[in-house]
Parts: sequence; C-alpha cells; structure tokens
Amino acid sequence: MAGLLDGLRVVDFTQVISGPYASFMLAQQGADIIKLELPQAGDQSRSMMVSDGPYTDQGQSPMFLAFNAGKRSVAVNLKHPEAKGVLAALVREADVVIENFKAGALAKLGFGYDWAKSVKPDIVYCSISGFGQSGPRAGEAAYDPVIQANSGMMTLTGYEGLTGPTKVGFWVCDMTTGMTAAFAVAAAIAARRATGEGQFLDVSMLDVATSLISPMVTNYLNFGVAPTLMGNGSPGSSSVSSVYETADGLVQVAAATQAQFDAQARALGREDLIGDPRFNPRQNRIANAAVLREELLKTFATADAKTWERRLGAAGVPAGAVQTIPQMTEDPQMIERGLIRSGPAPTGLQGAFRTVGAPFKANGETPKDFAPTPNLGEHTDVVLQEHGFDAARIKALRDAGAIG
Repeated sequence: MAGLLDGLRVVDFTQVISGPYASFMLAQQGADIIKLELPQAGDQSRSMMVSDGPYTDQGQSPMFLAFNAGKRSVAVNLKHPEAKGVLAALVREADVVIENFKAGALAKLGFGYDWAKSVKPDIVYCSISGFGQSGPRAGEAAYDPVIQANSGMMTLTGYEGLTGPTKVGFWVCDMTTGMTAAFAVAAAIAARRATGEGQFLDVSMLDVATSLISPMVTNYLNFGVAPTLMGNGSPGSSSVSSVYETADGLVQVAAATQAQFDAQARALGREDLIGDPRFNPRQNRIANAAVLREELLKTFATADAKTWERRLGAAGVPAGAVQTIPQMTEDPQMIERGLIRSGPAPTGLQGAFRTVGAPFKANGETPKDFAPTPNLGEHTDVVLQEHGFDAARIKALRDAGAIG
C-alpha cells in the first residue's frame, strides 16, 4: 500500500518523545524523515529506558526503537559555523521542519522559523514545547510529569486519602502532543496544497494536556464544579463504572446508561438490582454507590475476569479484563489488528525487532514495510549526497567537525 504521505520530506530536529513521536507518525505514512542528531551523543532517548543487550550497546534503547523506525539519521553539530550551509541544503528540499527545543532555543542557534522561511518560503514549521511560544513560562523546560501536574490532570487521578494526586504511568502528555503535532502538520500540508502558503505551528504540551481534560474544565468554567480524585471511577458520574475484583483478575466495567445498567444486572444474573429502589433511578445509584458496589463484588467473585468480559460484552455492556502488557500483546483482538509489527533489525544487529505501528488503517490496510531504526549518523553521507554534496565536501565537513 502506498503511504498517504509518500513524497513528503521532513527535517526533524527533535529528540526524546513528543517530537520523535510526531515524526514517527508521519514516517509510518510514507514521509521521508531526516533525523538530525548531535555527533557522538545523538538523541537523548538512545540512552534512556535502557535494557542490557546488544541493542542498547548500539544506541538502540527501547524508547528509541519505539519512536524512530523508518527515519534516516544525519549527525550534524548545530553549533558549528558550517552547519548552517548543510541544514539550508536540507531545508531547501524539505516540506516540513519539526523541532521540540525550548521556545526560542533553536532560533538562537540560527535555525528558527524566520531562517527556515528565508530558505524555503512555503515551509511548514512545527515547534513543539512545554508551554508554547508565548506567555510568562515560554522558554522554560518541561517534562511530561510537570505538564501533568500543571494542567490539573493529576488531580483527577488517584484515590482520596490513599494516593493523593497521581500521574498517569506513561508519557501521556508527550505522546498526545506528538499526535497533535502530526495532525497539525498534515492539516498544514493540506492547506499549503490549496493555497501555496506554509505555516508556523505552535504546539504546546500544556495546551494539549488541557484539551485532554476539556470536559472537566468545561464543567468548572460553566457550572463551578471542580473535579476530585476518582480512582477507578467514572468522570461521567456513573456509580457502576469501575474496576471489580473477580475470582481471577480484575475487570473494568463501564455501564454509563440506564439500559447498560439493566443489561449488566441481567448478565450478572442479578435482575433483582433492576427493581431495587436503592439503585434506581440513576441518582439513587449514585447516593447508594457503596452499597451497590458491595452487591456487585459478591457476584463478580463467582467467575474470572475474562468470563465477565465475554458475558458483559455479549450483553452490550462495555467491559474489559485488566491485562498486563504481556497479556495484551497476545490478545486475539490485538493480533487481528496487526498494530504490533515486525521489521528488520538496525544495521549491525541480527534478526527482527517488534514495535507498535501507527494506530489507524487506511482503506483497511496498514503500511506494508516497517523500516529499521537508524544508527547514529548512519545516513549522513547518503543524505548529503542526495542534496548535492560530493565526497570531498563531505570529508571536509567531517574533518572540520561540522558533521559526524
């Protein structure tokens, strides 16, 4: 299957998570991603989340593998005076530039939007940062947990009197910011095809995190209701949407409507709950939530989580066993979707590696080819040759320390 973005060329200044995930989404749809990395050091994620073994020894950490398949790595020293000529050659032939430095930092090095636009007037330039390009905190560094804290997201997660505000256990703000940036780039490319004009895109992690919890923000802004910690409960005020202990494992149930509550009661063999005035209508269920939970737990304890998943699902009640990551990767639904994909190992390593591809299909298909992640500077020479640098010029740049 041809990629939706075949022919799109991206010069990628990003590292770690948010930016690399954005360009990874574009790469999965066929875009040519030229990943710029510092000589010797490379993307910070090459040395993060490390596990022992030959992959890590070669700068291919789990985090790097997850976000960088299919890209081409060019090692360039951004502070070297001759770097500007190298990067100008790359940007001149590009459609998109993506960067996730602190706001203004890349411009100070001479590679901001104004410079890129002078090189390529219709460039789409996407800047990803913690707090955006404006405001009193623009220019401050930010990592995912800081954004979870500042956005209010942590005040929704955890248990009152037990855990207190708790961050989500993965880089939810980084990764959703990357997805947002990829969407913004695709939208800007569509607009450029219609108008011939490029765009400057300002993508803020704090903005994205706030948008993720927009119903709670809207509730406060319009009704004066500030959310509290809800543990495994539902932000939609459903007294039965929660996690329940079963005879073997946990099951998450999300019965949000009256019809789903009734269907859940029948699937559990607890039709008595439907007519119980303590639990009907909805406001009574909320008022007597603790009593209802005790009744449900007695029934859930009579079978295992997967059994309840099947019974409730068949009754039209959203439910799922709480699975570990190893269990999830072997789930028949996950296998059928083909999201976990294999590709050739990076150059110099044996076998294949597996990771997670783009989470959507086009015309029922996912991209056929899954290219490996690059070694640091692996494509420096070939990319520069494509942009008109001959062998002598490349050697001179390397000898001068401008490239790796």
